[in-house]
Amino acid sequence: MKTILVFLFALACPALAFSADLKGHWELEKSEISYTVTHPLHVVHGKSLSARGKGVCYSGHCEFLVAVLVNSFDSGDHNRDTHMWEVTRAGLYPLIKVWVKIGDTGGETPHQVLADLEIEFNGHKAKYFKVPLDVAWKADEVLVTGLIPLTLKDFEIQPPSLLTMPIRNEVPVKLDTVWKRGGSKETKKN
Repeated sequence: MKTILVFLFALACPALAFSADLKGHWELEKSEISYTVTHPLHVVHGKSLSARGKGVCYSGHCEFLVAVLVNSFDSGDHNRDTHMWEVTRAGLYPLIKVWVKIGDTGGETPHQVLADLEIEFNGHKAKYFKVPLDVAWKADEVLVTGLIPLTLKDFEIQPPSLLTMPIRNEVPVKLDTVWKRGGSKETKKN
């Protein structure tokens, strides 16, 4: 019986060591945001490494704002990217803005949270509810990953065509982000 209790305690220790207090201000330190466009003839992936963001957590709730320039996405084909900028009216609406609300941040890591998102893109806003995000943290760093089920129709974007065949309406967006507690850079300098 003692052996079982010791084993159970050993399993619980890592979870206790990783519990964190997320209260405070957060800044987006590093990100990779990628999209996937599917056409009957091929699949295209584009990514951006230049998103910016800030957030605040309080009493188990968090709110974040993330912004990324439309023209920062690179699919490996400049002509395709330029056409994407035209289709999404990047000249008029250069930013994609994402507001994130997380109602329960939990207490152990890693785990999944459900986030409500409001995205502004192409001059239109769309809401996505209960989007699962995977969260893991250590000390003053939080890793957040997830997949947003974005569709072109939500932002009134006409799917572009190649050889008279349009791309699919679904354009999933994958997030891979690292957040640092605000002020952590200053403390490292001292």
